[in-house]
Amino acid sequence: MFVVHLKVNRLIMKKLIVTVVFSAFLLFANAQFGFLRSSLPVFFAGNQLVSPWGGGLNCPQFSEIDINFDGLIDLFVLDRSADQIRVFMGKDDGTNKYFVEAPEFRSLFPADVRYRAALVDYNLDGLPDIFTYGIGGVKVYRNVGNSIIGHQWIVQEKLLYSNQYGSMGNLYVSSSDIPAIVDIDGDGDVDILTYQIGGQRVEYHMNMSMENYGIPDSLEYVLANECFGKFKESGSNNLITLNDTTSPCKTGTSALPNPKDGVEKHSGSTILAIDMDNSSTMDLIIGDISFPNLVMLINGGTSPNTDAPMISEDINFPSNSTAASVDLFPAAFWVDADFDGVKDLLVSPNAKVVSANQKSVWRYKNVGTNNLPVFVYQEDAFIQKDMIDVGTGSIPILVDVNQDGLKDLLVANFYRYKVPLDKESTVYYYQNTGTASSPVFTYVEDNKFNLLNAGLGLRIVPSFADLDGDGDLDMIVGDESGGLSYFKNHAGTGAPLAFDEPQLNMTDKDGNVIDIGSYSAPLLIDLDEDGLVDLVIGTKSGKLTYYKNVGTTSSYSFQLVSSFFGAVNVSPASPEGYSVPFFTKTTNGWQLFVGAQDGKLHFYNNIEGNMTSSGVFDYISDHYLDIDMKAYSAFATSDLDNDGNLELFVGGDLGGIEYYEADPSSTLGIKDNSNDSKIKVYPNPANNQVTISGCSLNDEVSISNTLGEVIILQNVDEVKKLGFTLDISLLDAGIYFVIIKNGLSTVQKRLVVYR
Repeated sequence: MFVVHLKVNRLIMKKLIVTVVFSAFLLFANAQFGFLRSSLPVFFAGNQLVSPWGGGLNCPQFSEIDINFDGLIDLFVLDRSADQIRVFMGKDDGTNKYFVEAPEFRSLFPADVRYRAALVDYNLDGLPDIFTYGIGGVKVYRNVGNSIIGHQWIVQEKLLYSNQYGSMGNLYVSSSDIPAIVDIDGDGDVDILTYQIGGQRVEYHMNMSMENYGIPDSLEYVLANECFGKFKESGSNNLITLNDTTSPCKTGTSALPNPKDGVEKHSGSTILAIDMDNSSTMDLIIGDISFPNLVMLINGGTSPNTDAPMISEDINFPSNSTAASVDLFPAAFWVDADFDGVKDLLVSPNAKVVSANQKSVWRYKNVGTNNLPVFVYQEDAFIQKDMIDVGTGSIPILVDVNQDGLKDLLVANFYRYKVPLDKESTVYYYQNTGTASSPVFTYVEDNKFNLLNAGLGLRIVPSFADLDGDGDLDMIVGDESGGLSYFKNHAGTGAPLAFDEPQLNMTDKDGNVIDIGSYSAPLLIDLDEDGLVDLVIGTKSGKLTYYKNVGTTSSYSFQLVSSFFGAVNVSPASPEGYSVPFFTKTTNGWQLFVGAQDGKLHFYNNIEGNMTSSGVFDYISDHYLDIDMKAYSAFATSDLDNDGNLELFVGGDLGGIEYYEADPSSTLGIKDNSNDSKIKVYPNPANNQVTISGCSLNDEVSISNTLGEVIILQNVDEVKKLGFTLDISLLDAGIYFVIIKNGLSTVQKRLVVYR
């Protein structure tokens, strides 16, 4: 194979854990404004975090997968809080094995995975398939990938059906529930245990693939037992009645439904089915929507698929260790969390909005075996402890808190949970302990400026500027009340920020209280560049309010200019936008990033000349850079390393921060036409090899880095027209571009290389 390796360029960037491009080449007039996913060191309690910029977790669901086919366990996560997918790749550094967040793999999964997701290899081909929510039931994606092209999915069943009472009907699973998708009868195909529509009994839907065809490649179900385990859960609490004698538990056989059955409703449950006692029958670990504990039921059967009752229960499972107590609606997952080949237990909440959102992943080590598991409590923040996670709705703010000349990172939140299930809003402080060219953040505290005790509401948003001309930075804070509070800095020039008691209900030039209704998100910035700091406020409605400072350098005075500033509205179809503005100045003038309830990056320009009551900014994109935090996005930029390029910090629903660096290759008029060609580049992301197919005779194929330097060059002959493989094992992790030229046109495709 004729391949020329022109140069293996070690990217002129900071060492990345992972690097992902979300929009390398843009078609906008200000296209030189792109960013690459990146990383910076972050320390907590003397230890460097493994995945500091992983974005946080709230209500995660866990499954095993070998995402890169390297033989090491990786974790697939769907976070129910905002239906966000995360992938944590197993890494082995020769001394330790650990999980690191790998954002480059998120886009490999279907976009409509929501509410729940379990990766289960139903056809036993060695590739995990996806069981997720379908309307009123279960949708299944079959994995049609392989180690060459990577994981790929097609819809196998839009909705699963089951033969019930002699006719086919929807295999019902409530959108709030997590069913057990596992081989109950030991015949090799995948069965399903789910609560019936009333939510009190567990139904056993038996997969008939092996019975009908002798192979487990089908998803054909029959309702084999209306009351699996002969137990019933109360409609008002999580109490369980064993050996229930009411129909149909009395017989445990399929029959026409009792018209009185299910009158008492139960609203939500999670099920994990595993064999706890090596009896060949499935025991159940159950979580309830209104309680923090898990209940384990032991199956009294001695062989698979017997109509056996549950004979005992552990209402505070695991009672041999620290019992699970997860607010709220616990769900249990059976995965190998420490790479020892023995599956452990993870427990996390399943009720979004009302669940613990920081220490919400409890890990229990299995000190027994997979046949006889024994779970012992280890920690309450598995994976979360390895990243910045402040609860729900993180908002990054960059400011020099200790006045050492380096910008520090403050992270505000919409809320975090206290116990029992009470919300509070606070600000986390990560000090920049690096240098002017190499930022490093170190956690200091979680209640900076004691804002917890300042009489403010939820979603406190601080902003900083010298409002009184004394040479130090003052602070204003917005919150759910819709008003603003002023904190005067009494520290003096050059001293770490320290504030007086707040002056609540700030007023404007005319003495009117500044009140935008609810959830004010202020930004202090000299927008008209007249030497006086102006005020822009994000609102719950999704619009922006603009006050011009008409005072002096020593005495601010804000005059209302517009309550619909720039005609910005990040929630045109809903009353809830939760706009968070951030302006940044580039060579092309002011640029406006607006965070929103929809989780995307709303990008505006043409700011100058339109800062009037009737001015309209240019709305460039409602999903700029393809960033999608699913909910409550917020943004901040700064040139932290003084290299002349901006860094971008992104907050979102899951309470973490994602970090991006400027993309040096983002230039005007160049298009990544990945979807415009028959040419295929796979797998992508790739590790050691990449295959290219669909080329024509005499095409020139090159791989370049983001600086435009050609690293690999290949000419296409008659043989290579059918496809060829390139060795990329010497390339660093990062973003590259595969460019195919044939003299008439050029096709360019992004390639992600991971290590």
